[in-house]
Amino acid sequence: MLSRVLFWIGIGLCVTPCFAQGERAAGACPDARRMQIVEKGLGLDELMKKHRVPGISIAVIEDYKLVCAKGYGVRRKDGSEPVTARTLFMAGSISKPVAAVGALSLVEQGKLNLDDDVNLKLRSWKVPENQYTREHRVTLGLLLDHTGGFSGGDFFPGYASSVSIPSLLQILDGRPPATNPPARVAHVPGTKWEYTGDGYLVIQQLIMDASGQPFPEFMRTAVFERLGMHDTTYEEPLPAERAAMAAAGTIIDGEAVKGGWHTNPEMAAGGLWSTPTDLATLAIELALSEQGKANRVLSRTMARNMLTAHWSQDVVNILGTKDDRDGMGYGFFVGKSNGRFGHIGGNVGYQATLVMFADTGSGVAIMTNSDVGLTVGNVLLDKIAEVYGWHYSAPPPPS
Repeated sequence: MLSRVLFWIGIGLCVTPCFAQGERAAGACPDARRMQIVEKGLGLDELMKKHRVPGISIAVIEDYKLVCAKGYGVRRKDGSEPVTARTLFMAGSISKPVAAVGALSLVEQGKLNLDDDVNLKLRSWKVPENQYTREHRVTLGLLLDHTGGFSGGDFFPGYASSVSIPSLLQILDGRPPATNPPARVAHVPGTKWEYTGDGYLVIQQLIMDASGQPFPEFMRTAVFERLGMHDTTYEEPLPAERAAMAAAGTIIDGEAVKGGWHTNPEMAAGGLWSTPTDLATLAIELALSEQGKANRVLSRTMARNMLTAHWSQDVVNILGTKDDRDGMGYGFFVGKSNGRFGHIGGNVGYQATLVMFADTGSGVAIMTNSDVGLTVGNVLLDKIAEVYGWHYSAPPPPS
């Protein structure tokens, strides 16, 4: 299972990205000099052609500010429309920590509790009881750090444009037209770490039942609008006005995804559409919140709780190295040094990565429209880290 997880899976004058509104909309790179060094040192165009990656978009963070946002390549295989800073990509499993921010905001409002049985708040669906739930109830905190006892849903391939789209309730129970097995607790909650999307499907339903809102609407009002993340949405299927800004996916053999992309109703687990600029905006906010310098979504206490490792045994190294192994916070993988947190993600035709160093205010978000996008993206990340002096290198890309 873990192999499939790996594959798919401001200080000073401002505390948010320091682009003027027009620059932010179009994308800007005030730190063009260093980025030119990065680009020339890599031969980025040649790398993208070699691995048949049509497009890449990046956002670079330095000193808690967005210092470069730009795109490379084209929005679809054999197309001519260029990738820009506002081109939307599927974020894959980066959807999970973003959804976690929304869930934690409900905890701060007193509408959810990290330690209560989730069935107390679930209305539309309940976690089915079995011998494992009788030993320990499923809680939101356990779901957030992948210790809730679920064993499945490590990757959702989504649904092509030609087929029926199941509801979340059909997905949770594994009923047609859903193609997945039902989401069920398979071991005692709290006793084992197992990366699973099924737990985040429960979180999606829990957020809807606790807030009384559709999941995309809640996330828009509770998180995205507060942070100015105007190019981010959980809407599935993607509305026409958003689709006009989206990059089309490319599968592993270099062929285009039929219909451009799949629909992922498993929104909290893998249905987020976003841009590197918006993901960087969220990362900056959480890093500053953890230091008590921002609180637009989460308090300092809650941000620290989110970015603290609650489980460190048997966690695969998604973003860490041998000397800085990953632990599991609430949604994010977290490291032992520099306040590192982040996640990778993949949908059919897309791969992405987000890495932030909360202690130094540095980080990067990279999104691609290719099944092997991080083969190039991680090389790009390493070169950025080298030029900016971050003393970080990405683990080998998912294989």
